[in-house]
Amino acid sequence: MNENNIAKIDLNLLKSLRALLEENHVGRAAEKMNVSQSAMSHTLTRLRKVFDDPLFVRTAKGLEPTDRALELDGKLRFILDEIDILLTPPDFDISRVQYRFRIQTHDFLVAAYLSDAFRTINKLAPDIVFDIQTLDNNGYQKLDNGELDMIIGTGLQAKPKLRQKRLAEEKLVCLLDKHHPALNNWNSASVFQSPHIKSSLIPERDDPVSQYANTEVGSTKDSENRKVPRRNIGLYTETLSQQLPLISGTEFIGFLPESLAGQGEQFYGLAIKPSPFPLPDIMIRSIWHERHQNHPVHKWIRDKISEVFEQKRD
Repeated sequence: MNENNIAKIDLNLLKSLRALLEENHVGRAAEKMNVSQSAMSHTLTRLRKVFDDPLFVRTAKGLEPTDRALELDGKLRFILDEIDILLTPPDFDISRVQYRFRIQTHDFLVAAYLSDAFRTINKLAPDIVFDIQTLDNNGYQKLDNGELDMIIGTGLQAKPKLRQKRLAEEKLVCLLDKHHPALNNWNSASVFQSPHIKSSLIPERDDPVSQYANTEVGSTKDSENRKVPRRNIGLYTETLSQQLPLISGTEFIGFLPESLAGQGEQFYGLAIKPSPFPLPDIMIRSIWHERHQNHPVHKWIRDKISEVFEQKRD
């Protein structure tokens, strides 16, 4: 350990750097740190000397971090989180905790499960602010570099340095207009004669409906010998919830988690049918970085979210 390096920096400097990285603006960072703009400008000058780097360059939109600042960002979040754990008493008062908790998840999970969890948490800890983001392909990287606190979704796999917990399982069901002609003769062939509506975020290799179709079609080139027609995708959506109003009044068929299909039935008068061919249940998991495993606030939030999923299962 180089004590000379430690001696030339203090905790407030690191907290100010994190505020600057989050806001990319001196004025907003000053407001977050409850200091004047001139004081934050002076702090930025000190930070540049400490790290021997400009850290930010000015643009028309504010400040743009340098490569060195971006490199520091993930490490800084880890260090400050560890200090927070170190200084948090074991019997901390959750009602007084101030925290911004960032989650990537599916929109249908917010409606079916997480909205209840957020209401419960807000009553007990009103200063914990959730930042809800749509799940994307960069989630794992954001967990690793500290831009994200948790991912809750389906089809997730924990990677090195990540922890996970199984929250629930749901059946995949078919959702369609209540006047859909396939309802008169419900089988695999009639389902595949209709256009399907599909999430653009699910690759073909991970789509169980496409996998079933490929298995049934096999390698034959004679279309008359196919067990089911080739799958026809009539519409793509980025999120599953977008499919509900788009199915109404059409011949589209969606393959959706049971909880979301229930919303389509309730709010759009759609029909729910079990799949006429076997589909695997979907697994809902939460994933977080191992550095947050023992963080008292993170652990409390994870427990409250798990409780809601358990209540829904019961």
